[in-house]
Amino acid sequence: MFDRKLFFRLLWPVLIEQALATTIGMVNTMMVSGVGMTAISAVSIVSSLNFLIMNLFTSFATGATVVVAQSIGAGDMDKANRTAVQSMVVCVLTAVACGIAFLIFGGATVNLLFGEAEEQVKQYARIYLNYSALSYPFLAAFSMASGILRGSGNTRSPMRISILSNGINVGVGALCIYIFGWGVSGVGIALLLSRVASACLIALLLYHNDGVNIRKSSMKVERDTIVPVLKIGVPTCIDGLIFNGGKLIIQTFVTALGTAALAANSIAGSITELINIPGTSLSLVAVTMVGQAIGSRVYGKELRKIIRSLTGYAVVFLVVTTLVTVPLLPLITQLYSPPDDVKGMIYDVLNMVLLVMPLLWPVAFVLPSCIRSTGDSACVTVVSVLSMWFVRVLGAWFTVHYTGWGLMGIWLFWCTDWLVRGIAFIIRAKTSPYISGKHWQAQGKL
Repeated sequence: MFDRKLFFRLLWPVLIEQALATTIGMVNTMMVSGVGMTAISAVSIVSSLNFLIMNLFTSFATGATVVVAQSIGAGDMDKANRTAVQSMVVCVLTAVACGIAFLIFGGATVNLLFGEAEEQVKQYARIYLNYSALSYPFLAAFSMASGILRGSGNTRSPMRISILSNGINVGVGALCIYIFGWGVSGVGIALLLSRVASACLIALLLYHNDGVNIRKSSMKVERDTIVPVLKIGVPTCIDGLIFNGGKLIIQTFVTALGTAALAANSIAGSITELINIPGTSLSLVAVTMVGQAIGSRVYGKELRKIIRSLTGYAVVFLVVTTLVTVPLLPLITQLYSPPDDVKGMIYDVLNMVLLVMPLLWPVAFVLPSCIRSTGDSACVTVVSVLSMWFVRVLGAWFTVHYTGWGLMGIWLFWCTDWLVRGIAFIIRAKTSPYISGKHWQAQGKL
């Protein structure tokens, strides 16, 4: 049975956290806009690379969140604690390796992927990428710890730490940009310091936590503990790597359209993230609620009711935020101080996206979060990979090389990708043996 009180208790801290993260990202973009459109384009380029690497951390965190939620649902706190500690170790070590790789090869990567960008854009991108690489271990620690806490039903602590972290990000960023005049370097310094602070605070919290606690278990990685996390995390990671890799390839196509299109794409994406805060929040809450339901052996009709409710709430919330945001679009867009040609492209993209997003995005992304939380990760990965590359990436390539649709055409195929995913996930939700309970019955767990 869908627990509405639990849903809203979990949701509101996540909503605040996601709203802060998105708003701070917008504020950073606005501050960078004072340096020029080349700076916005550079940050946009690095953000594409960062999302690719961040996927590793969030994938591990998703696996840990599901296993912790299922363990708590089954009343096994010892397994929850062991999962938390060992997942943290694996995730942070992976982040250290990624950070070192980008510090060494980051400049070459920017030149390889975005060679057609202006030289000033590439120079700014290399600077920002170095600061991002240094922050990876701290970002990994915070992402994993936040996932563990959410899996245990604690969404308030990550929210509180996120508030402080984002405050540091904005305060230090404003100081570095407007007082010291450090431009893109200032944004990078602010990003690094905020992530160091959030990682230290949340690790300290998990060490002294009354629920899931990293102090109560050994840091030695054990196969029986980490494999269930990887069974969910690895397909999720492959999904995210290919998804964000596809977005990175699309970014190279946008680069070929010029600096104006690159800046418009960044700003339109930033505003879309603002509108989609409820959807992103519902995806995170879904992992905890469905995971704990599976741990409590809720299957079949009752589990499908929970999944339908979560997806339905996402639709309702996105309709509301879209209706509220549309009249404010001119004001929001003007905050980025875009030139008229950039502003026109932003309006064209957003007018199309906002028309379909409330209905398509929830079934394309919230529904698969529910399906993945049942343990059915492989199917979600297959659908995501095929749709990304055969609809979104191939469509972007076709747009740039064979049409004059420009940025509008690239986003048209983004929306088409949402539609294709949604249809596939609706079919899977109706037929999944994980949701019906047949899989668990075959495993002898019913």
